[in-house]
Amino acid sequence: MVGDKSEFEKLLSEETEFQIKKGDIIQGEIISISSDGLFVSAEGKPFDVYVGKDYLLNNIKEYKLGNEITVKLLKINEAEGQAFGSEKAAKRDSIIDEITEGKVVKGKIKQKVEKGYIVELENVIDAFLPGSLSMLNPRSDFPREEMDFLVLKNEKRRKRTNIVVSRKGVIEKYVDEFFSNHQLNMIVEGIISGIKEFGLFVTLNPYVTALAPKSELSWDKKFDHTKEYKIGDKIKGVIIKLDKENKKVSISVKRLKDDPWENIEKKFPIDSIVTGEVVDIFPFGFAIRLDEGVEGLVHESEIFWTGKGRIEDVVKIGDLVKVKILDVDKDKKKITLSYKQVIGDPWENVDETIKEGDIIESQVEKLLPNGIIVKLNNNLTGFSHVSELSWNFVDNVEDLFKEGDKVKVKVLHVDKENRKIKLSVKQTKDNPWKKVSNELKTGDKIKGKVLKYVGKGAVILVDDYEVEAFIPKSKIELNEGENIENVLKIGSAVEGEILSIEFENEEQKGSMVISLIK
Repeated sequence: MVGDKSEFEKLLSEETEFQIKKGDIIQGEIISISSDGLFVSAEGKPFDVYVGKDYLLNNIKEYKLGNEITVKLLKINEAEGQAFGSEKAAKRDSIIDEITEGKVVKGKIKQKVEKGYIVELENVIDAFLPGSLSMLNPRSDFPREEMDFLVLKNEKRRKRTNIVVSRKGVIEKYVDEFFSNHQLNMIVEGIISGIKEFGLFVTLNPYVTALAPKSELSWDKKFDHTKEYKIGDKIKGVIIKLDKENKKVSISVKRLKDDPWENIEKKFPIDSIVTGEVVDIFPFGFAIRLDEGVEGLVHESEIFWTGKGRIEDVVKIGDLVKVKILDVDKDKKKITLSYKQVIGDPWENVDETIKEGDIIESQVEKLLPNGIIVKLNNNLTGFSHVSELSWNFVDNVEDLFKEGDKVKVKVLHVDKENRKIKLSVKQTKDNPWKKVSNELKTGDKIKGKVLKYVGKGAVILVDDYEVEAFIPKSKIELNEGENIENVLKIGSAVEGEILSIEFENEEQKGSMVISLIK
């Protein structure tokens, strides 16, 4: 740094190649940096130039010692022995003639003024942006980020330069270029900027946004784009609509892939076994997703080998199951599938899997007035008549079971030819009446609980024997005007004397009549 005043003046007065003057453009190396500015040492020049931070193109924190910059000399202070320069002024001089009408330049809006905005172009020169050409709402804050502007005018008025720019013009320029340079069926890439029920808005460049309709996002009609995409995601699509007059463009994501129904017969040949995902369950069957946009139906007749059952007990939504292709209708876009033909007909080897006398864990599938249908192993079903449900008398099947109950059954008969299986629930246990006949006799005292009222009396469940006994109304001491319900409450404990016991054989139910003991 030149610190001696007389020496500095001497250098300025010498008629040498090192002579400097205001307005000179010099290039030098940064030799010192402070919070307010920096010093530049010009190579081959015997002086240093101070550049204040407001005269730099960038934030002073971005500069490092040893960096080279170009500055314009603004002032030479002979009294102080200092020279002052500006990086902005140097760049302004170099680009002022390049900012020609019709050119797109970078700039930032500095402030709002009457009828428009002041824009700083290339960080060095001010221009005027008319409000009508700004594409901005004058009641809102203006954007602070760097943007492109189209130069409309660049003229010198005395010592000042008058530059007018347009944001609307640059947008129109880029939009026109996009529509001129793109055609139908071209592949484009953009960023999702909006998600609506009817589709996606995809920003292809800062000035052109395309619509990707919901129907063009996937071959799968059940595809939920609101869950699969989020703002900011990159996405590719094929241009399917290009309206140059109205500046509208639509893209298709699904057409990046072939229509899955084009070669459907080759991909899913008849009689082939395929795996799919259960996507819907209906009263008459269930739907399986085989591929994007390809679903098939398994009718209930192709689910169960015997009768009808609850489809929800066989499959659930989301399950992956194997099915057989029965038919493919390309024109109607329908595929018929079979579930039961994959698992096989359980009646073919029923002799090996189920034998008479077997006791099997099963599940109540359906309640009937005369019995229950239960689901056995290997997707077979069997029937247990009401007479085989309990060793006691059954008034109502629903009093004993409900659909879905687990129950043990004994196989009584297998009719392979007619595909019927006869079952018994009561025979999975010993006949309690046999124990009664061996241990109890007329005149014995028994205890139990009131179960229900029937006819002209009440039914008692006998303790320790699991059999029912009947108390006739005539064997209950009732006061005048008193009803049986007042004396025997349902669930209450009672004691009685056996009046009669009837029991023929081990396969039959017995009966017991008692009188109430108070």
